[in-house]
Amino acid sequence: MLEFYRAPPWTAGVFLGNRADMEDGSYVQIVSPRLKYAASPWLDLGIGLSGLSIENPKNHARYEQFRPELEINPRHDLTKNLRLEWRNRMEWRWNEHAAFTTHRTRHRLQAAWTLPRPLGPLTRLFASNEWLVDLHRSQWTENRLVPLGITFKLSNTADLDCFHMIVSLRSATMWKHESVLGTYLRLRF
Repeated sequence: MLEFYRAPPWTAGVFLGNRADMEDGSYVQIVSPRLKYAASPWLDLGIGLSGLSIENPKNHARYEQFRPELEINPRHDLTKNLRLEWRNRMEWRWNEHAAFTTHRTRHRLQAAWTLPRPLGPLTRLFASNEWLVDLHRSQWTENRLVPLGITFKLSNTADLDCFHMIVSLRSATMWKHESVLGTYLRLRF
């Protein structure tokens, strides 16, 4: 995430992503400009416009996805160092050469604990669960559980999250689970 504008209550940036699941998933690149408005000390509102390039590693078929997004994100400080965050996102998804009917909602509940005193570069621990609902099928189709994540402060303008995630995908008859190791780099200019 490259944050390039901050003039409270507004912030703006670009999310850049690269994901690879070479066994049974896909290879994805995403570019997503994002604008956030702090409506109150406990509520952020946001919009995004994501462009994705998605490739099937088995047959190398590639298609583009275009995704306008709207977010409503409340948060609450349970203590001075423990915060509860709830990200709610509506995604209108259009896949190249497909009908405009793959819209979904995403809801992520996260607890984050900022260490009272950093342990070297380690500044925060977090855990979250995100559930995704396919609105066309009216069905909960994906779950992303992060049982543990850690944040390192790399500099005054950069933080790095490292986490373990369990991704669960729902097929017509059952859930399939797999583990993912992930990183998330935040840069502020």
